[in-house]
Amino acid sequence: MGDRSFVYWYSTLERHLCGYCKNEQGNVSHGMWAKTLTVEDYQNLIDRGWRRSGNYCYKPLMNEICCPMYTIKCNVLNFQLSKSQKKVVKKFNKFLKDGVLNKNENHPVATENSDNIAEFFHKEAPAHLSQELHDSNLLLESDKTVVSDTDNQSTSQSEHNAVLSKSEVRNAPAAKSSVETPKTGVGADPNKPPCKKAKVLRMERKKEKLLKRGMSLEKINVKNNEQKTVEEFLNDVSQDNQHKLKLELINTGRHGKEWEKLKRIEFALYKKYQMCVHNDPPEKCTMEGFLRFLVNSPLQHVRFTKESEVGFGSFHQLYWLDDKLIAVGVIDILPKCVSAVYFFYDPDYRDLTLGTYGSLREVEFARSLHQMVPSIENYYMGFYIHSCPKMRYKGKLTPSFLLCPETYHWIPIEKCVPKLEVSKYSRLEDDDTAVDENLCSGRDLDETKILYNRKLVLLKQYKRKYNVQSLFETIGQLIGQKCSKSIIFIGDN
Repeated sequence: MGDRSFVYWYSTLERHLCGYCKNEQGNVSHGMWAKTLTVEDYQNLIDRGWRRSGNYCYKPLMNEICCPMYTIKCNVLNFQLSKSQKKVVKKFNKFLKDGVLNKNENHPVATENSDNIAEFFHKEAPAHLSQELHDSNLLLESDKTVVSDTDNQSTSQSEHNAVLSKSEVRNAPAAKSSVETPKTGVGADPNKPPCKKAKVLRMERKKEKLLKRGMSLEKINVKNNEQKTVEEFLNDVSQDNQHKLKLELINTGRHGKEWEKLKRIEFALYKKYQMCVHNDPPEKCTMEGFLRFLVNSPLQHVRFTKESEVGFGSFHQLYWLDDKLIAVGVIDILPKCVSAVYFFYDPDYRDLTLGTYGSLREVEFARSLHQMVPSIENYYMGFYIHSCPKMRYKGKLTPSFLLCPETYHWIPIEKCVPKLEVSKYSRLEDDDTAVDENLCSGRDLDETKILYNRKLVLLKQYKRKYNVQSLFETIGQLIGQKCSKSIIFIGDN
């Protein structure tokens, strides 16, 4: 699908402020800066717990980090909408229909897990690669936040009617005292059948009509009770809506004046989002940082077909409300999944719960890609952090799976939660005999390719020449056998 992957390996551990528990040195990870990555290599890396932030790739050291980050995915082919997710979609569709946005004025300015913003990395790309890494004040993972629904009406209609009724009673004319007391009744006739409710009578009349036409009410009820798909819920809109929603997919590797204009529009929205939702000061929200974090990508773009603009690589999914950009989903399309990188939106529309709505749209998108590329079956949501209650929302997409940090097997989240309740770090695999099948052998590691002085040499030769025995000693366990055979590491000269 692409050429080769070239990365610069950082041999020392990275220690940074944890954005969840605020431990000064609690965020511990391995890292490498990717000049280029094939989508196959990145797929293999995220299936071993890696994630990217711009061109920087990192893997949390799970048994040392203060808040263990478990890679999480949702199988989109078997996706099931929850009751609360249906409510979010219906609310959004209702807004499109009537154009009325019921804002909740009672919530604080930043209600959406603002502590997810963390100053993790301050590292730039190696000088001899002549590229910088990314701004130090940006998120490292997909920020799909879920805002709970609240009642926006200050006084309900029922309360208003109750007040009105009391007023009418007070102002009503006094009743005549001469009215006779009604006689006590004898009650219902026990010899006659009880009266049927109107609903029952309607059902009986409907059943009788269907029987005359040779149809069965039971068959119709079965059809009506079938589970609607996420596509049916999302696209349950009419042509006469007050607003029109349009989703546009943009390849971030494109060039031209139109893309330059779009980047300026996206940046304005990103800055507004960071300042309003995450309380970032204006000086931290720079165009340079935005480009490093959300536009620059090491992934090589490869089209599905020669005629198609859609393919593997990094993309922005733009949400246009009429002619206004209200949200952007930053995603990677990989051989087995759609991987969420980040999501930001206009805070003026936060009461539409756009974080959840965007997740459902990305699930729908992954399902549509499966029709073109059958191997795409999952939606990767970044990291699930059970030790931080605010970050457990990602497990609400069903069915979800967590990556075992020792065997790299996918385990249903329902089996993982009891273990994580006992210990924040856990081997999620139940089978004590299960092992990491993709682990590098010593021979595999020796044959890893190193680029220096514009020549490719094997790692065993490089270590002898530069006497760097410990530089790559952990690399085999971290990247696995598949990546050790395909990724080329850039050596120091």
